[in-house]
Amino acid sequence: MVSYLQIEKLTKSFGDLILFENITFGIAQGQKIGLIAKNGAGKTTLLNIIAGKEDYDNGSVVFRNGLRGGYLEQAPSYPDGLTVLQACFYSPNETVRLIAEYEKAMATEDHAALEDLLHQMDALKAWDYEQRAKQILSQLKITNFDQKVEELSGGQLKRVALANVLITEPELIILDEPTNHLDLEMTEWLENYLSRQNISILMVTHDRYFLDRVCNEIIEIDCRQIFQYKGNYSYYLEKRQERMENLNTEIERANNLYRKELEWMRRQPQARGTKAKYRIDAFTT
Repeated sequence: MVSYLQIEKLTKSFGDLILFENITFGIAQGQKIGLIAKNGAGKTTLLNIIAGKEDYDNGSVVFRNGLRGGYLEQAPSYPDGLTVLQACFYSPNETVRLIAEYEKAMATEDHAALEDLLHQMDALKAWDYEQRAKQILSQLKITNFDQKVEELSGGQLKRVALANVLITEPELIILDEPTNHLDLEMTEWLENYLSRQNISILMVTHDRYFLDRVCNEIIEIDCRQIFQYKGNYSYYLEKRQERMENLNTEIERANNLYRKELEWMRRQPQARGTKAKYRIDAFTT
């Protein structure tokens, strides 16, 4: 598989609070990964680091050269004054930026710029992007393409941001709570869209059913470390339970040994202290 992203020995802390330490994992072509952790363990922080929106203490984040990526933030925002369609083209992607210029020229009736933009649009086949944007927005039940973004509800804005990510057909999509503000019909549409083999995903979501249906691998942040499970969410639950049972067995074994040693220490008469010094030293060091 072609490697899209490699993270090596990544550490992130806020003061004395260490979220994760020396974590290493990668994302390859076709992988659809769900990121699991307790609240406050650093899920969104990790996504922001990967997207280049947040610094980290140590380690490296390396993407394949020329990779097309997209990031859906948990709480996206756009400059006031943009229309829904303009927000969909608010992107560094060359074709999408060209469409944004075209939409602006149309809105301001800048006929001098339109002729050149039309030629560029033809050369890059940008008309397909605009049509795809409108189709995706319609699937997400956003139909007033000229509405200003500041007039949208939080849920509508999240759906516009989702369309913004999807229209460029990125090779790697990073999603933070993608099903928030989606009804069942929209969630099922998104599930089918993301299930295509040519899309790689790193996703955080509380929608466990959606996670189970879309992802083929789970990464868990626990005790500042990474645990990887090659399967969907149901598989992860089974294997995590096995891991916790094994861990509890090891802890119980260590506790039993500790209790036995403590009982032995308390039973020994003072006269035998020197003779058994090697065992006392072994217990206390």
